[in-house]
Amino acid sequence: MDYIKKIETQEKKDRFIAVKCLTKLLSGGTDLQITQTEITDYVDLNCSIVNKKGKTIPFNVEIKERYKDDKQLAKYPNAELKDNKLKRMKSVTPKGTKLLYMVLLNNKECLLFDLDKINWDKVDTHYWHIKKTQMNPNSGYEDVLTHFIPYEMALSRIDITEYVN
Repeated sequence: MDYIKKIETQEKKDRFIAVKCLTKLLSGGTDLQITQTEITDYVDLNCSIVNKKGKTIPFNVEIKERYKDDKQLAKYPNAELKDNKLKRMKSVTPKGTKLLYMVLLNNKECLLFDLDKINWDKVDTHYWHIKKTQMNPNSGYEDVLTHFIPYEMALSRIDITEYVN
């Protein structure tokens, strides 16, 4: 069960970096509220911000950490999002709440995607052969329907090297 501790540690680290990125990115608004959800929830953060016009904008954020070497980056310049994860995220996101997907790439940058604004016709979707539980060394593999969102569709890219120890 050592891998469960690894997952919890990773989630805490990811959430710390995500809060820093959102705070930096949304510094033009007022009253930024960020609530971390339970690790088992379908999204990682519930947030809201009051924009300059006084309107409250709620949004949910899912965070994924990815590591790719230069060869993988060149071959796969995409943010992978499992279809079942996307459906679960949508199911817990109230109408009128933005849904954001944050990818922490190689401990170097954060790519932020507004899933409401993605042109899904330009996103490759196919089955991906991956481990069922990434941090469990005894995990088997499965084929999972996955969306491969091109990095160029990111709403924002933020350097995160200052937040990583």
